[in-house]
Amino acid sequence: MTINKIKLDNYNLYIFLIYTLWIISIISYFFLDDFVKAGNLEDGVKLGNDSYFYLRESKNILNGEASILDYKSKFGYILFLIPFLYFDLPLICVVFLQILLTAISAWCLFKITSKYFCKLSGIICVALFLFYFPLQIRNFYILTEMLFIDISIILIYLLSYFKRAYLPLIFLLIAALISIRPNGILFLFSILISVFIFLYRYKKYLYLLGYLVVSIILIFPIINLLNSYMTDLNLINSLNSRGIIWGWSFEHNQICENTGVPCLEIEFINNNYQNNIFDILRFISINFIEFFKIFFLKAFWLILRARPYYSDLHNYYILFFDLILYIGLIYGLVKRPKNNFSVNVILFFIFFSICLVGLTFADWSGRFSLYFLPLIMIFSSYGILIFTKKILNTYLSLINS
Repeated sequence: MTINKIKLDNYNLYIFLIYTLWIISIISYFFLDDFVKAGNLEDGVKLGNDSYFYLRESKNILNGEASILDYKSKFGYILFLIPFLYFDLPLICVVFLQILLTAISAWCLFKITSKYFCKLSGIICVALFLFYFPLQIRNFYILTEMLFIDISIILIYLLSYFKRAYLPLIFLLIAALISIRPNGILFLFSILISVFIFLYRYKKYLYLLGYLVVSIILIFPIINLLNSYMTDLNLINSLNSRGIIWGWSFEHNQICENTGVPCLEIEFINNNYQNNIFDILRFISINFIEFFKIFFLKAFWLILRARPYYSDLHNYYILFFDLILYIGLIYGLVKRPKNNFSVNVILFFIFFSICLVGLTFADWSGRFSLYFLPLIMIFSSYGILIFTKKILNTYLSLINS
């Protein structure tokens, strides 16, 4: 007997069991949060430094003391919070809504993965997503992460099962992602490039010509939008600071010497460059070798997700999941549907997200990788399924021999 002959077709039951266990884990964390280091909840909610900013500015807008137009790259999440504050609802209602959206996005992941590979792979993807604690704990935060992640998964679902009737909702979700976080614009770039590839591959040259004309018209407002984001992020300062992980400098300093982390002594040439796309490109070109040393280190720590200042147990937990996800990812990418529009959007978004961190910094808590981690799980799930089948088949053949 082999694993292929064992019936595993009761997918609704598996989904039900996964959701049930996930809800139990959510409730358990709610009541046992004191046992999680730095995970204590306050009235069922976790507040970070940025949480107070979002809540304060939402109240200022409601009181007429600020304008929503003052927050170019953040107004989406502020708008999301305003109804809760207007109706004086407890913040745990935000958590409930984020958990509901996570449940919907998990179902979307199942449908996406089932279409790309098979339903059993979809089951594995849902399990990876719902039981990866660093992701699910974000449901309790008054921060942008889970809202952004959930909307991005729903967007990929609509692209995977595209119908013309979905277009208004797709445009709305893209606008929402851009308004919630600056990196939301990476989805716009990913879709634009994927559309170009689609039109070129299928030789729709008339449409391609119109597409290029529209793209040329849009390039100037897009550049202005990028420049405004760069100013908000003070990108030139991020490039020039030589930091790899935010708050953890890899320059020659006492912290670096005490921990044994390799120190970098790199001096950049900075001729008072400004936060705009042309000055950024000039800065990179004049510091090309030094820049790419820093760039690849930032990308390395982003993908690794472990941190020098985490406990050994914490890092082992992260590295264990890294090993499972990335080995499975390689196989899943090889076997992915070829020339698929939504797959191209996913791959470009992951690539652009890594590049963005290379231009800024890997973050303190590893949360910047969370934005594309569920999309990686889509491909990893198939690799995990195949490897698991091979292991079980080998075991069963030994038992039967």
